[in-house]
Amino acid sequence: MRVYVTGGTGFIGSYTSLELAKAGHEVIILARNPQKAPALAKVKNIKIVKANLNDFASVKKALIKPDALVHIALCWGDTGPEMIENETLPSVRLLELAINKGAKKIVYTSSTAASGYYRKNIDENCRLIPTDFYGATKGAVEMFVSAYANYNPKLKINVIRPGYTFGNPAAEGCDMEPDNRFRQICADARAGRTIQVIKNDGTQFIWAGDLALLYRKTLESGLTKETFYGLSRNFLSWEQIAKWAVKYCKSKSKIETLDYGYSEDPVMFSVENMRSHFGLSFNSQEKVKEHIRYILGM
Repeated sequence: MRVYVTGGTGFIGSYTSLELAKAGHEVIILARNPQKAPALAKVKNIKIVKANLNDFASVKKALIKPDALVHIALCWGDTGPEMIENETLPSVRLLELAINKGAKKIVYTSSTAASGYYRKNIDENCRLIPTDFYGATKGAVEMFVSAYANYNPKLKINVIRPGYTFGNPAAEGCDMEPDNRFRQICADARAGRTIQVIKNDGTQFIWAGDLALLYRKTLESGLTKETFYGLSRNFLSWEQIAKWAVKYCKSKSKIETLDYGYSEDPVMFSVENMRSHFGLSFNSQEKVKEHIRYILGM
């Protein structure tokens, strides 16, 4: 397939672009800065073209005869109106453009933030209760995804909601996860400083390579109107991550746990949908250990 990928030079996007290219798909990355990750441009089946989602004319010019669209890019805003202007509206315009130009398959990247965190066990059919503007904009675009699916019965359009995604750079010059907590814990461990973590704080971390596989499986499937949580099945705490960092660098750091009242029974998102459709079920533990060692330079 001729697959256009937004955010393809970013963290999740670079892993996904490589996964699709290795599977033989023609991958065209739409990027604000095509020179950001030159190593990607050298990979067989990958091409990077300049396009800015907030400049609709550039996207319209760059999107040529798409078979599929994988929309991963995020444009930020600090207020509700800014998120609508920078993220919601450009995403909806992009969906409509891709469909009008012939795309038969679309994968939209939402987030666990669209679901909110008020319930203990959250599955794909739970009502969306976002708690911030980021979750709200992702949930809003999901509603448009649903509408486009109903307007276009032949369109294969699905949603992936990633959670905390981690991993080493996919290729030279590519990013790691934007969140700094792994790196801060490792820096404190190397320096022998006290590492502060919140008791029972953690999540269903997913390695970016596993998430990329979910994107490919979803894109290659004949499914439509499905939602998948892009997460591992296991819960890991930041306290455990700190313990591994201290162990690997033989640090004298003490780990201080702050009790903010987090429950020992954590919020868990269902990963049953990707298991039932694709046989995918991930355990992040070994990849987390590998990532810690990478950051520590081991």
